[in-house]
Amino acid sequence: MAKVKTIPKKIRDLGLGLHSFKDVDAYTEVQVAANKRKLNRQMVRYPQIRFMAHYIHINYGQVDFGICHGTRRGGEQAQFTKALPGNPKVIGTEISDTAEQFPNTIQWDFNEANSEWAGAADFVYSNSWDHALDPYKTFKAWGESLKPGGLMILHHGSGYGPDTINEMDPFGATIEALVALVEWATSGTVKFVEVIRQENNKNNTAREIEALVFKRVEAG
Repeated sequence: MAKVKTIPKKIRDLGLGLHSFKDVDAYTEVQVAANKRKLNRQMVRYPQIRFMAHYIHINYGQVDFGICHGTRRGGEQAQFTKALPGNPKVIGTEISDTAEQFPNTIQWDFNEANSEWAGAADFVYSNSWDHALDPYKTFKAWGESLKPGGLMILHHGSGYGPDTINEMDPFGATIEALVALVEWATSGTVKFVEVIRQENNKNNTAREIEALVFKRVEAG
């Protein structure tokens, strides 16, 4: 069985599910296969990205560098780049070798920390956190990549709960459990701020968005 950090019972009791894999290779095989089956799909559309980009700009300020994790075909980083003022560098990660097909997409297992990103990102965004093999390791790495004051935005909704897990989406959590888990994994250096929502309307054909916002506490 793949070795993952044990999540405290008090967090698990808030509502959390995690699928077990034989080893990391088994996890990677499932994730790469799922990526290739769904390569032409993007779950979150431009109106939602624009909504979050506006939130980041108003509540954080000028973005120079951002990271989107688990972006499949690279649409999210391209849309954040378009929606944010200035000329920010926004990259995406993808575990599959298909990453090389798309601009500003890096083949990378987002469960792992990257020393080049340590303390470098103004924001981290993901609607794919439910693909994490080891949530503790994943959120610790994401938190460490943020600048002091940087924002982490995690998409949530009905498909992210503990009862929805499977091989492809091995991790699920209620909002309460996800908040507690992120703060625990980052040793309290990343704090929950609020839930933001954008509802559907006649000019917005994509699904509504519900996302959790976290902030890395200022140094000192």
